[in-house]
This record gives sequence, structure tokens and C-alpha cells, in this order.
Amino acid sequence: MDFKVVLADLTSMASGLHTRAADYRALHPQLTPAVAAGGDPGLDHAISEAAHLISALHTLFADRLDDHGDKVAYARDSFHRHDIDVHGLFEDLMKGEG
Repeated sequence: MDFKVVLADLTSMASGLHTRAADYRALHPQLTPAVAAGGDPGLDHAISEAAHLISALHTLFADRLDDHGDKVAYARDSFHRHDIDVHGLFEDLMKGEG
């Protein structure tokens, strides 16, 4: 196995995940629903809370993409620093998922 290829692939994957997170964040205004007035204060509050929840979910998804990019970068750095086997690399990728 050529370690340069593995390191380049991991670098590309980490960069790709961070790029997709930034792209998704840029879409946030288009994905967040406008808060409509329903004419009733209780209904307006419920609509507002639902809109905030949807907005928070979009933010969490982008954060999750960034987190995975960080984990892949960590695995790449660990792979580069240490003479580890494939099993060790997967442990680095899955750290904190369990």
C-alpha cells in the first residue's frame, strides 16, 4: 500500500467534508422557513418555535459535517505520525462515536 495515496485520500476527504459544511451553511437562509403570522399569539409562538428548531437542525447538520472532517484530519495526522495498522486507523476514525 502506498501511504502517500492514503494520506492524500484522507486529506481530500477532510477537505471535502469541511467544504460541504461551508456550502451547507451558505444555504442556511434559503433552507430556513420564514416565520408566518397566524393571527393568534399561541399559534404564532408555535410557528416561531418550529422555525427555530428547523434552523437549529440545519446548523447542527453543518456542525456534524465539520466534526467528521476534523475526525478524518485527526486520523490522517495520526496515520502520518505513527506506524499504525488499518485497525488503528479505523479506531481513530470512530473515536467518540460510541
